[in-house]
Amino acid sequence: MVPHRTLTTFSLPRFDDILDEPFRERFGLNRARQYGVACRDVRAEFQAAEKLGAGPFFAASIPAPNWIEHGERRRCRLEFALGYIDEAQLEFLGPGHGTGFYSDALQGRERVLHHVGVFQNNASELEKRLNRAGFDTVVDGGVSLGNSVGFRFKYFDTRRAIGCYLELLDFYFFDRPISLEKPVKLLAGLRKRMAG
Repeated sequence: MVPHRTLTTFSLPRFDDILDEPFRERFGLNRARQYGVACRDVRAEFQAAEKLGAGPFFAASIPAPNWIEHGERRRCRLEFALGYIDEAQLEFLGPGHGTGFYSDALQGRERVLHHVGVFQNNASELEKRLNRAGFDTVVDGGVSLGNSVGFRFKYFDTRRAIGCYLELLDFYFFDRPISLEKPVKLLAGLRKRMAG
């Protein structure tokens, strides 16, 4: 399969080249479905991606829900844009406020692959396995309404093993996974129509 030109332009390898089958099988991980790209200018990056045929993108600046970084709760504000390249979600993340988690990865560059995201429900046991293998939980956060509805995200320091962070994303409704694809595409389409 020929990679989408957005992947080539943004120097994003195939998911299986980052998170290969032996690594996934070792921990019981689903396939990666999200590229998380840290960048200096979210708008410039998602507009460039749209010109290459990705997206459209939904952009926002929001407080980070219950952001815990290295065990310390922080008040953070994140700027991001979400869109799709075929079935892969592409997320651009700005430097943020109250955290250096994304900006520290740039090291003078305009953009860099920061993480790959895996959508996986009930990841508590998976987190324990990753931690026991030496992959520390760096950031944890999310929102829940009791045990029935919510989302959680966890970042693990897998940089030495796979070249970037691993993010687990758990969106659930009564223990069933929720897909973000339709709502993101709907919001992104509305933004594009209003801007255009």
